[in-house]
Amino acid sequence: MSKAPFILLVNPWIRDFAAFDLWAKPMGLLMLGALLRQGGCGVAFVDCLSRHDPATENAPDVLPGRDRPHGTGKYHRMRVAKPEVFSGFPRTYYRYGIHPDSLRSQLTALPVPDLIWVTSAMTYWYEGVKETVAVLREVFPAVPVWLGGIYAALCPAHAGKAIGADEIVTCPQGDLPDRVRAATGFTLSNRVAWRHFRTSPPPALDLLSHPAYAPLLTSRGCPFRCPYCASGVLYPAWERRDASAIHGEIVAWHRRYGVLDFAFYDDALLLHAETSLKPALEQLAVEDRGLRFHTPNALHIRALTPDWCRLLHAAGFKTIRLGLETLAEDEHRRWGGKVLTGMFETAMKNLFDAGFAPEQIGVYLLCGVPGQSRHEVARAIRAVARTGARPRLAEYSPVPRTPMWEDARRIAPFDIEGEPLFHNNSFFACRRPDFTYEHMKELKLMAGDHDREGRGGALRPSRVETNG
Repeated sequence: MSKAPFILLVNPWIRDFAAFDLWAKPMGLLMLGALLRQGGCGVAFVDCLSRHDPATENAPDVLPGRDRPHGTGKYHRMRVAKPEVFSGFPRTYYRYGIHPDSLRSQLTALPVPDLIWVTSAMTYWYEGVKETVAVLREVFPAVPVWLGGIYAALCPAHAGKAIGADEIVTCPQGDLPDRVRAATGFTLSNRVAWRHFRTSPPPALDLLSHPAYAPLLTSRGCPFRCPYCASGVLYPAWERRDASAIHGEIVAWHRRYGVLDFAFYDDALLLHAETSLKPALEQLAVEDRGLRFHTPNALHIRALTPDWCRLLHAAGFKTIRLGLETLAEDEHRRWGGKVLTGMFETAMKNLFDAGFAPEQIGVYLLCGVPGQSRHEVARAIRAVARTGARPRLAEYSPVPRTPMWEDARRIAPFDIEGEPLFHNNSFFACRRPDFTYEHMKELKLMAGDHDREGRGGALRPSRVETNG
């Protein structure tokens, strides 16, 4: 048998106008690390987005980050030149994460790996990925570099030309053991565990340095196929873990690292979870460990029955995000009928009756979707604010391979097909005469005004990457 390979996993920098750690960890990469290690590989992890890197905190040219409650916070950042395509856009551009000197120092302290695996998240963050890969090439010029993740999965041709990786990994997870064997000559001992999400080990949280919170994924995929979302593309099958595995993982992270805050990354956390998540939460509620749970990816409003709301409150959920998206009935029907008339009001009543305070509840509203009226967005902001909950605008980003992509490509005045930077939701690629960038700013200000009054805000939902 070949010698066990040493594989380096890297979470790359972000280059953008804005980025915030809203319980954002590279779940795909941590799951990959757990599978590789279980299969017999040596694994190391370098996090370019670490918010607690001493070498970066002491660097004079870094704008410091800041911790926020429950493990969230602002990344360290450095000003960098804007890409030429944004030359006329009046925003400052940053590299978010650790200082480049710190990255080089961490890499040179490692043994030479046999393989480097880099993840990617938003399609419009590829410049940070490209810069990270360039540093990896500089330090380890002879080591093959693989790229996976959301950008690689949705824009493989662009990634193949732009990044400089040796391979763009887009195959199903079950095929990865064969890819690893072909690259290293080593046969992983846990091939069965790679085939299904429910058979995978918990993500390798221990690879993170002093985790302030733990990301949780109790299911992968979603039964809905919303036209603006890539979940169905990234995860065609919908799989759930069992109750004992969910409870065991939560208790293990709490006991081993003292973690109190847990963020669920599921796209459909409560749907059909009566035999998986629900028993786990019921047991945790009885044990009363003082844990705090957060739902940055939003809960399906239709699932918020009185029983579920009471359980969420009893189990320690502190941050509730709802996926309302719009109040327009025709748009809800066009987007898949996920929320029907009266569901939002009923869900809010159930949450309040269960004991949740208005400031704990944020409601995501889509903004700038092709065919959407700006007046509808304003109406939805006002309606959410009247309930006491916080309206949070989810500015539309055109996502390749989604049903809405062709609509976006047709109306966008920019080359969103050839240049993923134009997918950036801060930039608003799908602006049009009746919904301009100025209109978008007014709506963001409107939602932000509610935030200053303690009733709202505008944070984007987080997303989970695939295939590392």
